[in-house]
Amino acid sequence: MRIDRSDDGGERPDPADAARARSADQARDPDQARDADEARDGDEARDTSQVRGAGLDRGTHLERHTAAEWPGTGRGDDASAARVARNLEYRATVDAVFRADAIDRGYARVKEIEEKTVTPAMRRIEAEDPDRHLAGLENRLKGKDRLTEKVEKWMNAQPDLRPDDAFKLVKDAIRYTFVYKEESYAEGIYADCNRLESTGFEPVDRQNSWKEDQYKGVNGRWREPGSGMLFEIQFHTQESLDAKELTHPAYERIRNPATPPAEVRELRAFQSEVCSNIKVPPRATEIPDYNYLQEN
Repeated sequence: MRIDRSDDGGERPDPADAARARSADQARDPDQARDADEARDGDEARDTSQVRGAGLDRGTHLERHTAAEWPGTGRGDDASAARVARNLEYRATVDAVFRADAIDRGYARVKEIEEKTVTPAMRRIEAEDPDRHLAGLENRLKGKDRLTEKVEKWMNAQPDLRPDDAFKLVKDAIRYTFVYKEESYAEGIYADCNRLESTGFEPVDRQNSWKEDQYKGVNGRWREPGSGMLFEIQFHTQESLDAKELTHPAYERIRNPATPPAEVRELRAFQSEVCSNIKVPPRATEIPDYNYLQEN
């Protein structure tokens, strides 16, 4: 059984995805990629200045100690071990300051992309067909705490991953929901996918869950080419959207590792019962899946 609600599901860090994120800018435009690297280097230089101003400086504190101060070089091993521990703690503090600042700036950048590029384009697409609408637009940007959690998960799994590349791996930092009438559901999805491509957005993947018993709907991911940021679109009928919202607390409990297995079984049964009452729109099950990340 598949639960495909990536608005709140956890991504599993994949080294191949991270490599694609790092090379995405170069694949689009080498000059832009070089400019982006220079900008990141400038940001890191500014970060160093900021951290020095706070009394923290990478490396400088550690360099004050000579080789004779390290364990096994003639001084008391206990004192040296304590000094090493303090140095490591200091380095961890500095790294945490750098990471927190980078994540703050990354979130601000995601918000800017959402506000100035993606949402205006989605509004224009919405205006092309009055028979369906965007729902829950107030939730289009994932909360900072939840997004930070996902970014840190990627960075902890791959320590050499830049924060801006980690942001590009979060599939639903920006997300939207289209709601269609049942009779025009399938045709509406095809039409809107064509509109998205015509706007310049790049399709990434699409999953059709209408044959599943835990969740009904179609979820797709797209990429904003200028920044490389991913965003998600869920395609629903009003009935399937209502069911998703009704079962969301159960879904959160299911994905919590601390939830007892017996409770998980009960929650899955509840989700299955709710979804069994959803009317499947004509031709909805025929909408094909694709995943261009895997194909590439």
